[in-house]
Amino acid sequence: MTKCLILGIDQPVAQLMAEQLTEMEVVGFSEGDKNADFYGDARKAATYMEAVKGVDVIYSDFVGMDVDWKLEAVFTALRKQQQTVRTVMRSVAGIDQEVDGPLTYAGITDVKEFLKQQRYGIKIVDEAEMPYTVLRPIIDDEIGSTQVQLINEGQPVPVKPVSAAAFAQVVVDEIQNGTHVNQSIAVVGK
Repeated sequence: MTKCLILGIDQPVAQLMAEQLTEMEVVGFSEGDKNADFYGDARKAATYMEAVKGVDVIYSDFVGMDVDWKLEAVFTALRKQQQTVRTVMRSVAGIDQEVDGPLTYAGITDVKEFLKQQRYGIKIVDEAEMPYTVLRPIIDDEIGSTQVQLINEGQPVPVKPVSAAAFAQVVVDEIQNGTHVNQSIAVVGK
């Protein structure tokens, strides 16, 4: 049975998608919820040594600042265990000025630093030389669409939000089917 580790299991999207992954074993890591399967300082590799054992797929739903430090710690743990996994990473639209309008990021005051950390987090995942998919959504539960469109890296991205539930479905599909391996895809509303 495929085993999936969800980083940031306490986040709304992670919870929505975990409920849908019924045909695989799901374990979660949280830096805030001590009741998660694994809990600890997300910026330390030692925190992940047990969490990554036997895992086939990792989904990172780390949001906010320091995603680069957190992913570096995860991949350090994987290298120490000489373990290869497929990673699906949630990032954000706008990391390469590909969005065709203004975009804000909830809870982020230093947008320039936040986007720099997102870019570096993606670089860590890419340079690990393991299969990966980066999903760059625009999520807004109040006005977000339930219909999604996927846009390849390098293409213009319209400011059309999707709902968290619609994005969670995209993540589930990617984890189950691996349709966009080694690609970075924007996820927006139709």
